[in-house]
Amino acid sequence: MNTLFQNTEDEHPLTVSELSSFIKQTLETRLNDVFVIGEISGYRRAMPSGHSYFVLKDDKSQISCNLWNFRYNQLKFKPEDGMKVLIRGRVTVYEPRGSYAIEVHSVTEIGIGELQAAFERLKEKLLSEGLFDEKRKKQLPDFPQNVAIITSESGAVIEDFIKVSKKRYPNFNLYLFPALVQGKGSVESVCRAIKQANDYPLDLDVIVIARGGGSIEDLWTFNEESVARAVYHSNIPVVSAVGHEVDYTICDFVADLRAPTPSAAAEMILPDKRELLENLNNYDYDLKSIVNDRVVFYKESLDRIQSNYSFNKPRDILNEVKMRIDEISDDLNKIISDTVENYQVDLEEKYDFIFSLCNDRLLFFKNDLDYKEKMLKNISPDNTLKRGFAVVTKHSKIVSGKKELKNEDLVNIRFHDGSVDATVK
Repeated sequence: MNTLFQNTEDEHPLTVSELSSFIKQTLETRLNDVFVIGEISGYRRAMPSGHSYFVLKDDKSQISCNLWNFRYNQLKFKPEDGMKVLIRGRVTVYEPRGSYAIEVHSVTEIGIGELQAAFERLKEKLLSEGLFDEKRKKQLPDFPQNVAIITSESGAVIEDFIKVSKKRYPNFNLYLFPALVQGKGSVESVCRAIKQANDYPLDLDVIVIARGGGSIEDLWTFNEESVARAVYHSNIPVVSAVGHEVDYTICDFVADLRAPTPSAAAEMILPDKRELLENLNNYDYDLKSIVNDRVVFYKESLDRIQSNYSFNKPRDILNEVKMRIDEISDDLNKIISDTVENYQVDLEEKYDFIFSLCNDRLLFFKNDLDYKEKMLKNISPDNTLKRGFAVVTKHSKIVSGKKELKNEDLVNIRFHDGSVDATVK
């Protein structure tokens, strides 16, 4: 075996396959029963096979692990990201790729990993502060017109969201607020995008925070306290669409609505135009049916009433009353005509008497009016002024006595032929 690594230039060189085969044989022989402690990350279970695949890691390294379905069925718990476990298995090498992994024979749960522990601590803290309270969560509009999406400007997330949106409800505006969703600076980037959306000059109806799936490390940006508080303080309803359906982040708990995937977010916040049209058509049909049914019902009811004698009897009574009124009217006209003829002569005599009396009274009132008119002319201001009297005014007010004047007062004196200004001495 050792000569395999000591070949010289004169000897035949190794092929890649030969070296891979040697490594596989060496590792699988020497590491056929190992115990490894680490934290589960990126756990997934393939269907329909039921085989599980995940990464076992610590703060410096990681190694892939395969857990076959029959081994999984022997476990007393369900493996999850963040769990700290003791793995027993054997190291295997996959020659075509030159990669190695642990084929897991058993898994013993030790506790939660550091990231999972941090997740639980923050979750408890924010829960106690009321950031997850359902009562304060904002209602999403039924028909949003302006939707903001915070995600990476490149990648499948934005493309999937647009694709689903166009199919469901194309009559809305989508605004992209690009942000880093993983790695250094991503926390600040997401918080900044949330603020920008809230400060946007156009009123936005919904904010969607979206990211594809990944391990707990990949999604950790959305488990940071600053991101959670930025979501909490948003004036606009926030939908969290981070990861896959099995992934939960702090952002999911704080948001007004959690969507299992970005594509599902589009389906949850946007109505389906086909569904709307179908509902409208159904409503139209139902309304027409209801109206037609009511019209038929009332028409039949009216016909029944009209055919009933009780309905016709008032009309007969009314006709009889009309005939009686005509008879009474004829009788009254005859009585009035006879009465007018009898009193016509007497009325003419009384008219002449009243006319003569009125003329006498009018003549009396005319003479009395002429007399009073002459008296008024004699005592009028103009005639009074002509007899030598004058009117004194100060500041356009008539002075009626000496006590109303003092030295140097300016007054106006009016005579029958004009007026003059004067100063009191």
